[in-house]
Amino acid sequence: MKVSKETVRRLMIEKQGFDRGSGKAKKEDVFRTVDGLGCVQIDTINVVERAHHLTLWSRLGCYDKGLLHDLAYRDRRLFEYWAHAASYAPMKDYRYFLRPMEIRKGKMFDNVEKWANGDPEILKQVLERVKKEGPLTTKDFEHKRKGPSKGWWDWKPAKVALEALFGAGILLVSHRENFQRYYDLAERVLPAWVDTSKPTEKERAGFYALRTMGAIGLVNAPNMRQYYLPWSVNLRKTAKQWQALLEELVEQGKVASFEVEGENQPYFCLVEDVGRMQEIGDGSFSYEGVQLLNNFDNIMWDRERVRVLFDFEAKMETYIPAEKRKYDYYNLPILSGDRLVGRIVPKMDRKNGTLIIQSVWHEPWFEPDEAFEDGFRRIVEDFAEFNGADETVFEKEEPRRG
Repeated sequence: MKVSKETVRRLMIEKQGFDRGSGKAKKEDVFRTVDGLGCVQIDTINVVERAHHLTLWSRLGCYDKGLLHDLAYRDRRLFEYWAHAASYAPMKDYRYFLRPMEIRKGKMFDNVEKWANGDPEILKQVLERVKKEGPLTTKDFEHKRKGPSKGWWDWKPAKVALEALFGAGILLVSHRENFQRYYDLAERVLPAWVDTSKPTEKERAGFYALRTMGAIGLVNAPNMRQYYLPWSVNLRKTAKQWQALLEELVEQGKVASFEVEGENQPYFCLVEDVGRMQEIGDGSFSYEGVQLLNNFDNIMWDRERVRVLFDFEAKMETYIPAEKRKYDYYNLPILSGDRLVGRIVPKMDRKNGTLIIQSVWHEPWFEPDEAFEDGFRRIVEDFAEFNGADETVFEKEEPRRG
């Protein structure tokens, strides 16, 4: 069966959970959203609210951010680890991350020797303090820097050790205060019900394949390398190897294969999504909302997939020199119905409680109508409320093109 890119795109939007909530989300709604996505990326940038909260806001509305905190650090239904990148993932999936922990444990002393001034003994010192004192953060370890900082990754030795022990699964994130991680022994963080039996590599690959299709719908083999990143989960399969695995899942009756118009490689989806995909192809898609996304949002992770399905060039310009930026330091793509139609450049003036929209960009082909303008106005108001703004200011009245 052959399907259109439009159908692939629309199924992806549904699988990503963009049926916007009322803003009265309960804890179970938050968990269900994270679970449906497989994981949610955590990022430190706080030009506006941080990425993990924005990803959930785009799907749940102005939800209580304390619910995510409770799920991770009180209920222990979520945990922090490398999934896409640094992420929240469901604790029930913990066993599938044991292998990357094991691999990082094997490299732990060498990595610390490399990054901590040649002193791997710091690992034992840091671990001993955590054992005796309970959850600790980097600020609990003194360090007199020799000379100026060399940048973001110029960490003090104790920070290197904490991250290495975390990567090895010896420590886990116990909780956060003011976004600072506090690390504790894994056995003091893991709830008793967690399955810690080690899956085989084949089981792990199957898990990540099914999880990815469950989150984004139809996928091709290269897409499999962009959701759970190979360096995060240490599953370094080539696209050819993923193709073979997906074909094996077809033979097992778990996955169906399709052709996509304009593409020269097969796509695959869960068998339970086949019926819905056919309905979408027949016109059963009614989502017309306007949303703001962030560039760390799950739907934006695979830049090539976004280009192919949405004809949209994702531009994450935070880490490039200012003189090379087009949209400035931080921008949010605009989703309207099943298309990405532009982006905004926001900034939160927290001192004055003002959300500043520095510019609005529309794609060259996009002509906004009244329905879009109404939806855009409402979503910006909701975004301002979620960021605690009392006022919204547009620095440029006319949208720019490009």
